Amino acid sequence: MRNITSKLFAICIAFIANSAFASNRASAYFINDFGTMIEADSKIKHLEWNAKFLFQNPISVNWNNTKMINDGGQIFLLQTRFGVELGSFTLTPSFLTGTGEWEKGDFQYFYGQPDLPYIHGVDISLVYNTNHQLNASYYFGNAKVVNEIMNTIYELFNSDFYFGTVFYRYSRLYAGFAFANVEASGSLTAENQRYFLFPYNFYSLAGDLNVKALYSMADLKFAKFGVVYAMDGEMKGDMHYKYRKFYGTEDHFETLNPVQFKGSGFFFCILGFETKKMRVGENHIQYGIFKPLAMPFGNVSPQSEVKPSNTELLKKAFLFGLTAAVNISF
Repeated sequence: MRNITSKLFAICIAFIANSAFASNRASAYFINDFGTMIEADSKIKHLEWNAKFLFQNPISVNWNNTKMINDGGQIFLLQTRFGVELGSFTLTPSFLTGTGEWEKGDFQYFYGQPDLPYIHGVDISLVYNTNHQLNASYYFGNAKVVNEIMNTIYELFNSDFYFGTVFYRYSRLYAGFAFANVEASGSLTAENQRYFLFPYNFYSLAGDLNVKALYSMADLKFAKFGVVYAMDGEMKGDMHYKYRKFYGTEDHFETLNPVQFKGSGFFFCILGFETKKMRVGENHIQYGIFKPLAMPFGNVSPQSEVKPSNTELLKKAFLFGLTAAVNISF
């Protein structure tokens, strides 16, 4: 945790300093098999601060017959927003910044772990008489895959990305448009993989992903129902590699078969239940439990040659993403 720890300490001090002058809330979310998120809010008049600390557990995932292992990670996000009253309208701009890092990992074909040097974003919300809301957001950042060898960090892949949304809300009904773009490139070499790259001398990859989608959602009392539909988009890439001596001396170039996203998407549902706020001294505490469900459609769903047992399927259906929450207002 090279940078996260110092930022966690600084933001905690800031929230403690503000606690005597502002309304505050702290929350903890415990996500089954994934990790924990700690969230803190502080509000002084029209200025609000929100900090999120995400701690990922060690994880093992099989995606499209590729097994990925990671020893855990952490992400820090800080957002500030302020509302401006304009008659019957409320204009609320907000700004976000964040960073993240992960421990050692294995992508089956090479060693490495994700790294998020930065993510920044802006969000603008316009609300009319509480029932009508128009919202636009844009985020951009840089992500990497790195590998640590003998206390030296080597960069394997570098990626710039951006994504955003525009949506309209009427009461509890949402309809919107989302877009995302990712461009990545990098190389595996004997220096950043050591002898694990054998029999290759190097392996370079460059690619990009872009997608445009429509989505809608209904926010009911105990559940949220919605659908995401990709209007357009694809993922494509090119490879360049060369074998070591005695395995061939020529350079090899290949183009990956593009993955088309058009016509794909998923239905989703988030079930939730929260208790009423209970007074504890001068504070209030509230408990909740949430369960996300998703059903993909189209031709981009992950495939696996390993068929899980019925017990594993039931366990995943009932426990995957199950989240317990505790909120404290003070």
